[in-house]
Amino acid sequence: MKNILILMTGCLMLLSSCKEDFLTLTPPSALTEADFYKNTADISAAVSASYAALQSSNMYQDRFITLMETRGDNIEDQNPGGNAGRDYNIDRFLAQSDNIAISDAWRAIYAAIARCNNALANINVVTNPSLKAQHEGELRFLRALHYFNIVRLWGAAPLVLKPITAAEAKVLPRSPINDVYAAIEDDLTAAINLLPPSYTGVNVGRASAGAAKALLGKVYLTEKKYPQAVAILDDLVPPSTNPHQYRLLPNVADVFSVNNKMNAEIIFAVRYAKNIQGQGHGLAVYFNQPVLDPKLLAAYESTDTRRDLLNFQTINGNNRPVKKYFDTFDPTNSTLGNDYIILRYADVLLMYAEALNEVAYNPLITSDAFVYLNAVRSRASATTYTPVSLPNQAAFRDAVLKERRLELPLELHRWFDLVRTNTAINALQTSGLTPVTIQPFQFLYPVPQTEVNIINNPSIFPQNTGYN
Repeated sequence: MKNILILMTGCLMLLSSCKEDFLTLTPPSALTEADFYKNTADISAAVSASYAALQSSNMYQDRFITLMETRGDNIEDQNPGGNAGRDYNIDRFLAQSDNIAISDAWRAIYAAIARCNNALANINVVTNPSLKAQHEGELRFLRALHYFNIVRLWGAAPLVLKPITAAEAKVLPRSPINDVYAAIEDDLTAAINLLPPSYTGVNVGRASAGAAKALLGKVYLTEKKYPQAVAILDDLVPPSTNPHQYRLLPNVADVFSVNNKMNAEIIFAVRYAKNIQGQGHGLAVYFNQPVLDPKLLAAYESTDTRRDLLNFQTINGNNRPVKKYFDTFDPTNSTLGNDYIILRYADVLLMYAEALNEVAYNPLITSDAFVYLNAVRSRASATTYTPVSLPNQAAFRDAVLKERRLELPLELHRWFDLVRTNTAINALQTSGLTPVTIQPFQFLYPVPQTEVNIINNPSIFPQNTGYN
């Protein structure tokens, strides 16, 4: 994967001349680099550039942390004056449609979708059938991930599945949420059949069939399609006829070690390499001595090994990240190299347990729902659950939500978990941080007003309810 990271840098330089075209009008899908795609190497370079888009500060390196993590109840922004309140207002549900962090993320996601669409439109130049299938699967996985983020952040959204002109973009409506989810499901179902089960050598880290299954399971869970979620996630957990390249590591701290990247628990991650120019990242402000909810910290049992991952560890000076995101700065470019994990096996096991319980509560300690929920707790040396402690479906549901908070804090899951389970309003009102009272319309962000103004047609491109 190191070679992929090097290639990403070249691809970003190659496509930089198109950047303004991408950002002038969103959704920006005009095929401005049509002459580029001549052979297999060109498509391979475009695929690497599509992975590289995830590294952007407008996505997982920065903006997504603000939009997806501070929105919940795990951490709090206490700097109302920073960047004119840009991030603070998101944390406190004060942000409106002119918030630059929201518009930055919107533009970055649609620019990344344009990369996928342009490469997919020219995929036939790849002459090797297996490589063509792999690249198509990778691009469709990435496009599905982008639309999954879009629909969870903004709801109805322009659905662009092929290169379009600027003129076409100006009359593109916001597609209904169900249509966006249908496109996500279609891409991931195709990707499962196109992608290999695993990779070796420099290709480790690319999207695999297992990654597509895990993401599709999360999509189904979000849509409350519980039987479908059970069916697809069942392929990733034993017993099954499929090979299992994923497993829980005995020591949870090893999952996040920079010396143990892409370990057996990691299903898909945004890759970084601090020793390659342009491929490292800075220390995210919300992971550097974050203001954590005391109720979260108190929820860990004294024996729970996951609690230590939220303690601070000093790099130098004022740089004291939580241990989960600890790395040392590269001496030549002062960057860090932690990968950013999007999907891991513990998440899969908890999704599987949740979906099984939603289909039907099973009071047996040997049922898969109890087995896999307890597998995550056992790995952390936490007390396991029994049918006595979780005697019904509601109790089990609450336990899974709590377990997801304990297992996955600061991994960008909590806000989406709260919205998905309709517990966001209560969680924010009863937070151990500054309580916030929100309304259901705030489960979504405002669409950037710049986009609303460009389309200038509220019948096809309205602003989300409650925002100006």
